Amino acid sequence: MTALVSKSAPEGTFKAGEKFVDWLSKSEQNAWRVLPLHQTELEKGSKTKHVPSPYKGYGVGLDPRFLSNEPLILDDKKLYEFVNENNYWLESYTLFCALRDYFGTDAWSEWPEKIRSRDEETMSKWTEKLSVQINNHLIEQAKLHFAYQKLQKRAVEKKISLIGDMPFYLGLNSPLVWRYQYLFDLDENGLPLRVSGVLVGIKSYFGRQIWGHPLYKWQDSTLLPELEKLFQIRLKYLASLFSLIRLDHAKGFFYYGAIHLSNQRLDKYLVGPGSKFLDKLIRFSKKEKLKIYAEDTGDMLIELRQYLRLHRLPGVKIFRFAYNDKRKIFSNQYLKIDKYPVNTVAYTTTHDTESLLGYLEKLTNLEIKTLMKKMNFIKCFSLTEFAEFIRNTVINSPAKIVLIPLQDWLLTTERINVPGSEKEIDDPNWQYRMSVAIEDLPTGKELFLSQF
Repeated sequence: MTALVSKSAPEGTFKAGEKFVDWLSKSEQNAWRVLPLHQTELEKGSKTKHVPSPYKGYGVGLDPRFLSNEPLILDDKKLYEFVNENNYWLESYTLFCALRDYFGTDAWSEWPEKIRSRDEETMSKWTEKLSVQINNHLIEQAKLHFAYQKLQKRAVEKKISLIGDMPFYLGLNSPLVWRYQYLFDLDENGLPLRVSGVLVGIKSYFGRQIWGHPLYKWQDSTLLPELEKLFQIRLKYLASLFSLIRLDHAKGFFYYGAIHLSNQRLDKYLVGPGSKFLDKLIRFSKKEKLKIYAEDTGDMLIELRQYLRLHRLPGVKIFRFAYNDKRKIFSNQYLKIDKYPVNTVAYTTTHDTESLLGYLEKLTNLEIKTLMKKMNFIKCFSLTEFAEFIRNTVINSPAKIVLIPLQDWLLTTERINVPGSEKEIDDPNWQYRMSVAIEDLPTGKELFLSQF
């Protein structure tokens, strides 16, 4: 959403999203996958600047950046209905935001101890003290949700499906982590003992990655019912925004990395809650009329893929993984586009990879020729033509859903994110903005599905 640039609507807002829906319709597309829409953590040491990564978000609520200056009148009835429908997350969320503003940081581990530990009497006092600020945040969230509903309505009118994304982890400074801190692997001061990430290994394309999220206490079986409730809160909230979502890093339910910040030799993979826990989430999602597909990329995927097949849930196929330029090997499960299962979601590239053209430009002439030969494409005069051929082949794959990033629609080399390269301050990732205004985007007769 933040990438949207329009001539007739404020940049990166739901209003610009309405313009983008119009373009999707004109270019004969029928779905739009958006990245997480939650507000993100404040940058370290900043009182106003938020980290750009949508995967370091609050887990519920909408980012105020998406609200345009267009007047939006809320009558008492609409506001009452919003509060009544959303109070399962709204009450603690607005208090958290008011406290964040008061103390100048959302690092709740730095707040006074009785607030950090959510002492009941202290919470009551601060709720009363910050009642005006709490109400302001409540009204802001109400306005955001009604603005998003206008975007939803436009999408329905244009027959465009909005597809969401549920990050596996929550940012440390999330109001949900503060509220349910006993469910996370934290010390007595609210700081993580270990964090999320990827261990160094032969299959770790980007090497050791420190994502930095707090880990769930999966190992304590007595907490599993409470962890289930936490995931249900997030799923229920997403069901109010979307009818289909991607389950990010779904293998984390089976295996997940535990990264030690001080000693890499202590890094290890741990066993997640497994299929029984995931069963409950899938049943809850169906109850909420929320459909799910799962990210099943990387290694250690046997149990996850068995689960997806058993429950007929779509996984993903990403052409970018057809050739691993570091290990110098091809993978037919991604290369053989005509063999993609029908019950899958196919991509050319994703927000974590180079664009299609950018990827091809990295390869040697020999690697390009080998890839062309394997794809039976020999009449090529440029890498742009080859990228276009790959894109169109993915679009025509058997997959029932195809997602094409805008960079691959335009055949450009801009990149959104480089995993493992995040910085605590002024992170260069997630800064992508459209180089062409929505109103000037090309349209075509082909079926394309875009994501941001």
